[in-house]
Amino acid sequence: MGFSFARWALAPRTTWQARRLAAEFGPGMDGRTAWVLARLARHPEEHVYAMQHLGGEESGI
Repeated sequence: MGFSFARWALAPRTTWQARRLAAEFGPGMDGRTAWVLARLARHPEEHVYAMQHLGGEESGI
């Protein structure tokens, strides 16, 4: 699991929380999913963008 330099530079707090989350969860969680979960914990209004990032369907809010 790796986190790109761009993520560290643009959102260091989210990336740090994502690394902790992925480490606590274990090998079953990839970096992308951990990053999105950490981001949504701090910014729930970004739900639509997060689902697009993960390749999911956009839900009507």
